[in-house]
Amino acid sequence: MKLKITTQNDIDAFYGHGKLLITSEYFVLDGAQALAVPTRFGQNMRVTILHAKDNLLYWVALNNQNKPWLNLVFDTKDFTCINAKQDEAGRLSNILLEARKLNPEFLSAPHDIAVETRLEFPNEWGLGTSSTLIHCVAKWAKVDGYELLKNTIGGSGYDVACAAADAAILYQLKGGKSESQPVNWQPAFSQHLYFAYLGKKQLSSEAIQYYKTKLQDKTYAIAELNRITEAVLRCNGLKEFEGLMNEHESLIAGQLKMPKVKDSLFADYWGSIKSLGAWGGDFVMMTNTKSVDDLKAYLKEKSISIVFSWNDLILSK
Repeated sequence: MKLKITTQNDIDAFYGHGKLLITSEYFVLDGAQALAVPTRFGQNMRVTILHAKDNLLYWVALNNQNKPWLNLVFDTKDFTCINAKQDEAGRLSNILLEARKLNPEFLSAPHDIAVETRLEFPNEWGLGTSSTLIHCVAKWAKVDGYELLKNTIGGSGYDVACAAADAAILYQLKGGKSESQPVNWQPAFSQHLYFAYLGKKQLSSEAIQYYKTKLQDKTYAIAELNRITEAVLRCNGLKEFEGLMNEHESLIAGQLKMPKVKDSLFADYWGSIKSLGAWGGDFVMMTNTKSVDDLKAYLKEKSISIVFSWNDLILSK
């Protein structure tokens, strides 16, 4: 089905930042305090009201190379996809349906709509392709992003909080309710912090399922993670921070019966390394007191070429 834009009446634009979870991975789902940071890369969404009134929604999703990875047409009466197999459009269709359940007025007018989303990072990086989308759709539909997340893809909600943040946040689930507050966390030693992409996309849903099957009593771990998170926020020195990183890694490894990323991949590295988010893939945080060239040369030997400094990746005031 070809899209013919004869008149553009209204255009809305929305934006969500990507995310990295610094502390309390997994256990944030059960109420642990988590320190998280938005990234400089995110996702744009542009919504245009068209002249035609055929109850159609044209959706084009562009990757960071401006190439479409979704090109779908929905009937806005029930958000069925009319130009692709339903399993290909299922997640997006479900998000739109849930948005309407939360706000029955959402896309209730007969006007055709054109939506274009554009990622600023590769889909496989794990910086929040889904959470930035949830945030943008929630803003568009005028609904609560946490509720939309809960009713669709699930998760703790820290990533949706990051999508709307402009600096670090302290996030916690209390009684099933999301609490997010901005915190002043741009370490004095941030020039020694780097973020490397391991090249192994990790599915959050699978990681969460593994976590849920491993542990019953999480009281001790949550208390320890809260203590470490608070200590990280107060920390002023690199050595102290490295100690907290190592302590955090050992705690999670012991609880989940999983190897630490440094032990399994970087045993000969001179600094500290911490997993970010689901273990086994996506990004890690590394401390580095040598030159950037030394770090990149080391990672190249591990077939890792994507590495960012703090200022290149992390959004801060």
